[in-house]
Amino acid sequence: MKIFEQEKKDGLEENIKSSASFTYACSVEASDVNIKKDEIKALAGVEDKDLYYTQSILVSTDWNKNDDIFDPKEVWAAKDTPSHKPTNIEHQESKIVGHIINNWPITEDGVIISNDTPVENLPSKYHVLTASVIYTGFTDPELRERTSDLIQEIEAGTKYVSMECFFNGFDYGLQDKSTGELKLLPREEATAYLTKHLRAYGGSGEFENHKIGRVLRNITFSGKGFVDKPANPESVIFQKENFKFLENQKTPENEKEGVSPIQATQEATMSSENLNPNDKVEAMNDCTELVKEAYAARDEFKAQASELETSLKSQQETLAEVKAALEALEAEKVEAMKMADEDKKKKEEEMKKMKAELDEALEVIAAYKDKEEEMKKKDAMMKRKASLLEAGLDEESASSSVEKFENLDDEAFANMVSLLAAMKPKKEEKKEEEEAMMMKKKASEEELTEALENVEVTEEANLTVGSDESEDTMTSTRAALIDFVYNRLGKTLDKGE
Repeated sequence: MKIFEQEKKDGLEENIKSSASFTYACSVEASDVNIKKDEIKALAGVEDKDLYYTQSILVSTDWNKNDDIFDPKEVWAAKDTPSHKPTNIEHQESKIVGHIINNWPITEDGVIISNDTPVENLPSKYHVLTASVIYTGFTDPELRERTSDLIQEIEAGTKYVSMECFFNGFDYGLQDKSTGELKLLPREEATAYLTKHLRAYGGSGEFENHKIGRVLRNITFSGKGFVDKPANPESVIFQKENFKFLENQKTPENEKEGVSPIQATQEATMSSENLNPNDKVEAMNDCTELVKEAYAARDEFKAQASELETSLKSQQETLAEVKAALEALEAEKVEAMKMADEDKKKKEEEMKKMKAELDEALEVIAAYKDKEEEMKKKDAMMKRKASLLEAGLDEESASSSVEKFENLDDEAFANMVSLLAAMKPKKEEKKEEEEAMMMKKKASEEELTEALENVEVTEEANLTVGSDESEDTMTSTRAALIDFVYNRLGKTLDKGE
């Protein structure tokens, strides 16, 4: 069976491979059969003392409790495959107890569906009825006891039939939980994510408000086992040959057990006690013909098996070729991915180198920018200092002010310089006045000194203390000097001073 990539990712590969066959249980019990030989020719085992004859429903075209869906077309294609397949106890190969001898597709009303019925005319639901025999002619005491126990359980109604089959694929059945509408969805790569939701592979059996089931494809029925627990409560046990299902005879108890009683028709039984000698001869002839037909069917089956084996071998060869092609494609894909990885690494190295060069260039540019900013800052501070000097500050005050008001924006600094410049004329005017006064004072002092140096001293001057004449002369001289000094200083002598 093909396993999709999504199913591998979901960890379902081994589960799908290992569950490509399964069992399906329904109940079975002893058959008290009245047979119309022109309709059903599975006479082997009915009267043979070394065989125990049973009939049971092998499969129904329905959605079972295991969420497996048996499509009518798929079941129809496989309806004859159960023949000549073994029966066992609890699906143990070491406990084979008989084999299946015939199969009949029947409607829900118990009518046999003709083999030439077109597929498109099949009912949506029908059953496959199987006739099988259990071996009773064992000489080994242990085997005889095992067979006896099995027959007792069947006749007591405590034993059930579990179908065995192989299948080579499946699709999905999605049933809307709100409307009950059923849709079939093909299983392919795009839908393989649904497999993990199937109960057969550990899922919940639900997906987005839908019940999800497994639609089996390419089915081959491989036998059946006698088990203790049924899986399909709608499977029925046939005790009579007419296959008429009477709904009014169903009860909650027998429906729960998967058993529905069948109404029997009163036909002459094929019992040796009821046959006269001529009838026995006729019966023997009929049995001979049936044996011939059975051998012919066996030969036909062998031929079909041989054809199937040849076809299977051809398919295996084709599969091997496809596998080899896939492996080659996978190898090419791996090589391409390897080359892509190498190209990617090479490009990453180139990008790394280019990034390093770009980072280095950015560092150089950042250094130039820092230097340029530093030069701009220095130039701005020099300009600010010059403007302060021009506004009248001395060298030291200008340098200190530039550093102190470094964070002041240009507009605010310009306003400060303007204010200092506006104050400059008053300071200079006062300074100039002071310088002029000092110059006048200096000039006056120089003229006074010169005048004093030029004063003639009379030797006959009477310097006698207390002389009226000398006092008048000194007073007059002092007044003249004071008047001269004031005139030089630009002041007018106040006679009252």
